Amino acid sequence: MSQLVSFIEKGRSIYGSYGGLAKEVGVPQSHISMWKSGVKACTAPDRAALAVAVGENPAEAAIEAALEGINLEKPQGKRAAHALQLALQRIRKL
Repeated sequence: MSQLVSFIEKGRSIYGSYGGLAKEVGVPQSHISMWKSGVKACTAPDRAALAVAVGENPAEAAIEAALEGINLEKPQGKRAAHALQLALQRIRKL
């Protein structure tokens, strides 16, 4: 299960419904459904807000979201992914 889906399911459990989770995060309920199904990408700021809502690390969540959106076909994408992976490793050591 992906981090995003895990957060969504945890949030549904905490808030009683996807609608309750959406209200807590500050997005329409349709966003939650589209994120879960992969129809819509969850941005780094939204992933961080979702993480806060479910008691997880927002910095780690935002970096994970950013990594998912990087184009690894391009050199700058590879450099960015490497830098973000290093940042994620440091966060996880804290």
